[in-house]
Amino acid sequence: MLADTMPWFLPVFVFSLLAWIFYSPLEKRLLGYDSGGWKKATLLLRWLPPAQVLIMIFFRIQAIATRDTSHNEITRYLGKGSSSIHDFKLLLTGDGGIEIMVLIALIFAIMSRKLPSLKHVREELQIAFRNRMMMFSAFILLASSALFFPEDAYARSEPLPIQTIGEIPEWSSFIPVGLIFALLMFNGELFAVTTLFLSGDAFNKISRRAKAKVLALCALSLLFLSARFDLGKSGIHQFLEGDYALPLVLLVHIGICLGLILQPSVRFDSELNHGENRSFGILVLSAVFGLITLVLTPMHLDALGVFGPDLGPYTFGVWIAAIAFAGTMFVQYLPTLGFDAAPRPELWWMKMTLTFAPVLLCMFTPFALYLIPAIWIALPFSSLTPWVIEKDCTTPSKSFVLVPFIVAILATSIVPFFSSEPFLGALLLGWIPGGIITIGLSLHIREISAAGN
Repeated sequence: MLADTMPWFLPVFVFSLLAWIFYSPLEKRLLGYDSGGWKKATLLLRWLPPAQVLIMIFFRIQAIATRDTSHNEITRYLGKGSSSIHDFKLLLTGDGGIEIMVLIALIFAIMSRKLPSLKHVREELQIAFRNRMMMFSAFILLASSALFFPEDAYARSEPLPIQTIGEIPEWSSFIPVGLIFALLMFNGELFAVTTLFLSGDAFNKISRRAKAKVLALCALSLLFLSARFDLGKSGIHQFLEGDYALPLVLLVHIGICLGLILQPSVRFDSELNHGENRSFGILVLSAVFGLITLVLTPMHLDALGVFGPDLGPYTFGVWIAAIAFAGTMFVQYLPTLGFDAAPRPELWWMKMTLTFAPVLLCMFTPFALYLIPAIWIALPFSSLTPWVIEKDCTTPSKSFVLVPFIVAILATSIVPFFSSEPFLGALLLGWIPGGIITIGLSLHIREISAAGN
């Protein structure tokens, strides 16, 4: 197998993805040298990950074509004998399906500057967009590397099965893989346009399209999760044993946060004034973030029922919620270090930290997923709080924005616990507060602009 033949291959792949995360400063530094060889080095850094995945796929095709039983997957599903066209179904429904979709996602990130929606955008913005796409794709692949690239898919296990232990997986097994990588690619688009603050209106077209695609995929994914997976106590093993439910839920979470909170908030924050009472607003927002995450997360873990009847779910829930909340406090230092391009950098980094906290913490424990219901309820406050507390801003309508938002917050906090699967209920309802705030503030800003004209 690949890792047996070339044991250095997968570590190099990990480092090549790490280079993608820091590709923008690396490219700037390398292109600053006069020698043409450094330009070739940037091409190498850019194309090394997809080239390596192409090699993985080649090894997979070769193993299927020859029915090489030294490969775990071949022994498990095909066994010895003559190869047939039907065998190549395994290329998509087995480990090869992940590799093919990874290759498509990596090439999509590299070629994203050529998207039709960016046709009339300045070249430097196209390059910046591509680099952000590469960063996001590499981050998600690294965070999910243990699931997407498991050891037994690349290294021979001992002892191998004596005979096949199952049929080739059905085509339906490819559905979650397709949803995961569609969300990966289009979330990447939305991440890129959301984090390039100084682009003006250049990305308006692709922003609208990316948001529509991401929210549609999130809706499809939630329907698929509710029909296919058991997200209650009896189905928790799907998260613990490395099922595709874990990355799918995480990517839905990122899509909802980007589409309903972060991307619209760039416009909302830019319309704020100087910020009289601004510090008090951040203090209130911090208290809201802390209270919601520290209360709701243990409640969802307790409803799960796998931590026992005592204080186990509350101890663990407070622990992971405290880590996420502490992260929002730590990033308050980033604007002083120069990371201050956002209209309200303090708010921005708090939102980004809460959005990606479950992804980072799930590298250590899948139970970090249970932060998501609290985060979906807490994040909309980051858009609303400045408009309510800062004295030099016009407060949104109480009857049209504030009251519906508070009702939605209470409903999405309480109603899921009357369901047999509270976590699934929270996912199906949790987007509502963010939707109310996005629509309400959009109309509020439009009214202010119309009054000013």
